[in-house]
Amino acid sequence: MQKCSKCKHENEKCDHCGSYVNEKMDMRYENADRRSQQRNQTMIDKVWRFFASVRNGMYILFLTLLATALGTILPQRAYIPIDRLAQEFYESEYGNFGSLYYALGFDQLYSSWWYMTLLGMLGASILIASIDRFFPLYRALKLQPVKRKKHFLISQVYVRNMEISDHEILLKQIRARRYRIRQDGQDYLAEKNRFARWGPYVNHIGLLLVLLAAFLRLFPYFYQDEFVWIRDGETAVVPDTDQSLFIKNEQFHVDTYDKDDPKFKAAIEQEGRSIPKSFTTDIIVYEGEDHIAGDTPGLRVLTQLKVSVNHPVKAAGFTIYQSGYQLNEFSSLTLRAENEEGISADLKVDTDNPQANYTLDNGLQATLVDYYPDYQLDGDKMTTASKYPRNPAFVFDISEGDNTQRLFIAIDEVVSETETNKYNVRAVDYDTHNVTGLSVKRDLTLPVFLLGGLIFMIGLVQGLYWQHRRIWLQRQPDGSYLIAGHTNKHASSFERELDSIFYNYDKGESS
Repeated sequence: MQKCSKCKHENEKCDHCGSYVNEKMDMRYENADRRSQQRNQTMIDKVWRFFASVRNGMYILFLTLLATALGTILPQRAYIPIDRLAQEFYESEYGNFGSLYYALGFDQLYSSWWYMTLLGMLGASILIASIDRFFPLYRALKLQPVKRKKHFLISQVYVRNMEISDHEILLKQIRARRYRIRQDGQDYLAEKNRFARWGPYVNHIGLLLVLLAAFLRLFPYFYQDEFVWIRDGETAVVPDTDQSLFIKNEQFHVDTYDKDDPKFKAAIEQEGRSIPKSFTTDIIVYEGEDHIAGDTPGLRVLTQLKVSVNHPVKAAGFTIYQSGYQLNEFSSLTLRAENEEGISADLKVDTDNPQANYTLDNGLQATLVDYYPDYQLDGDKMTTASKYPRNPAFVFDISEGDNTQRLFIAIDEVVSETETNKYNVRAVDYDTHNVTGLSVKRDLTLPVFLLGGLIFMIGLVQGLYWQHRRIWLQRQPDGSYLIAGHTNKHASSFERELDSIFYNYDKGESS
């Protein structure tokens, strides 16, 4: 026997306070026994209870949305100019706030461990809250009896007593509204649109798929967005492919607008340089053969393609885009060093990978102290605008025996940083090359995102446009019927539907 919810006396109707047992029944879950409501005190139960709480889930969602908003204040690192160093970009463009943004790791927020932890907690909350409610509700609805206690019926949103002389006419009226009717003796239960109750759980499945797609983006197999600069004639490995994909730049072509064409002359003069009309790269895509870690893999040709702006190509499951170029980039710089006797010797510095030490024919030693691939001055501070050798500058220690002189050397500038000026060094020659910039992308998570979004919309429509409606017809000892109705939403519309059914019955209509 159950207890009265108010005074705890055991009875169907409490003689002590006059209220009915479980009068305030939670119809959302049919008073189903959920694990999160049990009084177990194990650690697993406590964790389960935490994530099953809708309130805790809302807190986690709020923190996730707040973190997501923080990532939109400044551009993420993936969207800053390709040739800019991240730290220098945020500091120069946004000042101290940009430096703090970079230092806190917000420039790569969406792949940070703590953001992924928030997404994981949100996914756990959605999953556990759904399991905690779905299975008990499913069992309660599947096994719901036709006969219900009176205190249950009179607590519903629609309650009335009436005499029913012809059951078939009334049941026909109810069936005409697409209700399915079950009978137990002289009692009836009419029900329709039960599937609407599962709308929120379908939503949750869609959200979990979206979160799963976000997690899969952490793995290179499912998502890669790489950028590679490749000189003419060179072959470069695509990063994070475990040396399985290589691209060779056979030849880069750029077509510019004719500066003498009247249509473009003014724009070109205003720009102060040639304006590219199109640029294209002839590439060969190679597959790296199986090899021992540390060895250079053999290459097998997969395909030969031409990639141009707005015309990407596909190869080996990747999409390759023409994303940039650099004309006349320095590949080497020849410096001439002269000792005190006037004897000179040349050293050739590879701007892509300079050596640390050089021994010259005239007996001088050159030690590389610092290197600025794309040198610029920021006030009194020397910085590099990018990591690519577009304006190379070096700091060398030039020595002979115990005598050492430190020099700053650029294309058209040499400055001694020491008091003595015994050795003379200057740039005398350089080599250049063209470089193509290719974006190499693979996104196997996009179908998962789309599927999750589609399932979420199905659940949204399912829950919004249909309502689970039930009508109980319970015969009373005096021969009349106690009629009760319940809907999970839109109660006024449901009451109008029932009034219409019973009005038509009273009129004797059987449409």
